[in-house]
Amino acid sequence: MSDPDKTGPGSSSLIDSLRQAIEQAEERVATLGPDQCTARLLAALANQSVQEHFIKHILNGEGFSRGYCLGSFIPEEDRIVFEFICMPPKICLFPMKFLVRMNIITQAVIEVIDPAPTWVPVHEQLPGAMFRL
Repeated sequence: MSDPDKTGPGSSSLIDSLRQAIEQAEERVATLGPDQCTARLLAALANQSVQEHFIKHILNGEGFSRGYCLGSFIPEEDRIVFEFICMPPKICLFPMKFLVRMNIITQAVIEVIDPAPTWVPVHEQLPGAMFRL
């Protein structure tokens, strides 16, 4: 991380923990065989900006819940959502999320949108459904 103050005190140890978790996930995926979404999620987490957003949520009293791929209208792009739940005493009515747009050919992060739009279009994944919280 280029600027430890960017996400707050204690973030460098959290970055180390996140990187260890990524390495463990990559080892596990290597033995089980990756699916495309998991591979993209791990590629996104290798990006420094994505790591900074991830740690910012942890430092804000949020626990990582899940990551998932939404796909995109653009064939060479995917959208990955990182979702967090609020940990007591913090109260959230909806999960906290950030969205990563990624080029699936180059594995490069195009943009990080934090917070993610509340209504994320998913109709290409769920026929009949237009949006998902």
